[in-house]
Amino acid sequence: MVAGCSQQESTIPAPTEESIETVEETQEIVELNYYSHPDEKGERNAIIKAFEELHPNVKVNLIELPPDTSEKLTMISKVLQAEDTAMDIFDADVIWPSIFAAAGWVEPLDNYMTEEEIDAHLPGAMYANLYQGHYYGIPYRTDTGMLYYRKDLLEKYNKSVPTTWDELVQTAEYIMSKEGGDMTGYAGSWKQFEGLTCNLMEFVWSYGGDVLDEDSKVVFDSPESVAAVTRMVDMINAENITPEGVITFSSGDARDVFFSGNMVFLRDWPSGWSKSQDPENSKIVDKVGIAALPTGGEGNESYSTLGGWQVMVSAFSEHKEEAVAFAKFRASEYSQILMSKELSHIPSLKTLYSNEEVLEAMPFLEDMYPAIIHAYPRPKSPYYAELSNILQVELQNAFKEHKTPEEAVKSASDQIKTLLGQ
Repeated sequence: MVAGCSQQESTIPAPTEESIETVEETQEIVELNYYSHPDEKGERNAIIKAFEELHPNVKVNLIELPPDTSEKLTMISKVLQAEDTAMDIFDADVIWPSIFAAAGWVEPLDNYMTEEEIDAHLPGAMYANLYQGHYYGIPYRTDTGMLYYRKDLLEKYNKSVPTTWDELVQTAEYIMSKEGGDMTGYAGSWKQFEGLTCNLMEFVWSYGGDVLDEDSKVVFDSPESVAAVTRMVDMINAENITPEGVITFSSGDARDVFFSGNMVFLRDWPSGWSKSQDPENSKIVDKVGIAALPTGGEGNESYSTLGGWQVMVSAFSEHKEEAVAFAKFRASEYSQILMSKELSHIPSLKTLYSNEEVLEAMPFLEDMYPAIIHAYPRPKSPYYAELSNILQVELQNAFKEHKTPEEAVKSASDQIKTLLGQ
């Protein structure tokens, strides 16, 4: 057995030939190279081992990608651009399918999947893989931004879970004034990287704004977007509820402050849940609650950014049939249950939201299902990476008070229009 997975694996029904699609066996051993996340607890090797037991003629080599998402994109893009046949399957962030599909670097999967298989996944997770009428990836994990809060502190001071950003600021200020010491109010992933775009979009949508409309026209320069950016800037520079250095925080940095007991609210992905309940990582075990993110105010709705990962097949693979078979297995019920239990990964398969093993690992999923199923995708564009970088740079300019929120929003809007030829 693989170290770190032995106890978890034993309770998961083993996949069978009947439950998992197999490929025609030959005498020749086919080798596939799977470019994936670092194998934290041996969970990916456990999935590979289970697949190889079903397919004795296929050997899957795990090639670990860098931890940083931007570095993952760079590495995968270089291999695909070179039309290198060495990479067969790879993990892809939710924003990458349109980039790779537009370049012709990935295999369309329509002919390999039935309608039943497509409908088994959350609609948002599958939609992220749709480009110009074709599906190019199979989701194995979805993600959505959530509000983590100190339920013990809210109970102590008789405060409700905030439903608007203004309420969150007021509650944070009150608890900070009572607790004193190093207590801070709120943080997200606000350094200049993709996590900042995720956080920004949740604010923008919650105030009624957007970056692109349904016709892909740039609509970012609006009072709603300015209000959203102003709210974020004020948290740092006016209300001072964020920890020092928040504009350099990745997800791990924000979690560290929250898990140390020195923060009231945290914006994080669901994968932070298991860490918050691990005594080796957290001082606030059993003191954490999770809720939907706040709205911009009355008449507005709560939005969370759709995150997640899919498995895609290189257009240059010399073993596409076997590669697709592994891609399906990687996104299978067996694999998703294992990853939910090991790493708090939220499944993309709808049936698993009532699965006892998954709910035991992540009890908040049942209540958060409405928010998860309505998570909103980031702007879909072949130029998404450049678009996202523009938003990050200009928001950082506003954070540092190099530009006003109005100036930052207008500058970002103008640059995105130029990028998209508008």
